[in-house]
Amino acid sequence: MPDPAAVAQYPFACGLIAGYYQFMELRHLRYFTALAETLSFRQAAANLRLAQPSLSAQIKALEDELGVRLFDRTTRTVSLTHAGRIFLAEARAVLAAAVQAEHRARKAEHGLVGHLRLGLIAPAANAWLAGILRRFRQQFPGVQLSLFDLTSSEQLDRLRARELDAGLLRPPVGFPELDYQFVNEAAQVLAVPAGHRLAAKRRIEWRDFDGEALVMVQSSKQHGYYDSFLAACATAGAKPHPAQYANDIQTKLWLISAGFGIAPTTATLARIKRPGLVFRKLPPGLPPVQTILAWQKNDTSPVLANFRRCFGPPLKTGAPERG
Repeated sequence: MPDPAAVAQYPFACGLIAGYYQFMELRHLRYFTALAETLSFRQAAANLRLAQPSLSAQIKALEDELGVRLFDRTTRTVSLTHAGRIFLAEARAVLAAAVQAEHRARKAEHGLVGHLRLGLIAPAANAWLAGILRRFRQQFPGVQLSLFDLTSSEQLDRLRARELDAGLLRPPVGFPELDYQFVNEAAQVLAVPAGHRLAAKRRIEWRDFDGEALVMVQSSKQHGYYDSFLAACATAGAKPHPAQYANDIQTKLWLISAGFGIAPTTATLARIKRPGLVFRKLPPGLPPVQTILAWQKNDTSPVLANFRRCFGPPLKTGAPERG
């Protein structure tokens, strides 16, 4: 019998095969199964390419380890005992599970199975992202994808806590443990209530925003989104004022449609029609709104690597809108 300290211990959690055995290994279950299926030491040894005396010794050692007799033996016949028949069903289940575990491990090495937790801001949930997710699903159907609608700040917190594997959010990142690439950018447009004076204005100027009420996402959740808009207004001498705050973009747009004020928003959101809401072109001068894909720098998951490749080469800033 091999040195127990040198033999891996296999925990079995079903039926007769229960507990921790110092001696039992998967090969012992294969030896037993081969003999149980042929009921011939000679045939089983041949199938296993093992010497018959060695097989006999292994079966005897297995019975001693279990403390039960698995086979009835005579000089002419071999048959399974009641315990042996029960053990056979359990042994087959364990061997099948081992094969499945091996296959899944090989697939996992190439990112073909696993789980990806993706955070995304509301404007990223558009046709462009749908195409990427569709491509990823087609190429890696064995990967489970979980999506979380979160602000950029919330995503950064969860990425740092390793509660997300990747996030689609607004720059900047600002944490050395995170890496990112630019994946998309879109223009900003103005969201106004139907019937508002700016809804009918042929050409909007920055000074037109003087005194206007703004509906804004809470400052702790908007990641500096309004900075460039407010700076352009200030340069033109216009002083719009915050009139209403919302916790998310969808609520912000609903409040605008209800007449609580106006606000800049991402052009991708303008493609979804909402009653009482009009989108107008903003005056020139605003930079496009960028979307980045962020992840932990030291995350070597092949699932994450495959997902990142679905976005293609990193987007160069200043490129035209892709979604």
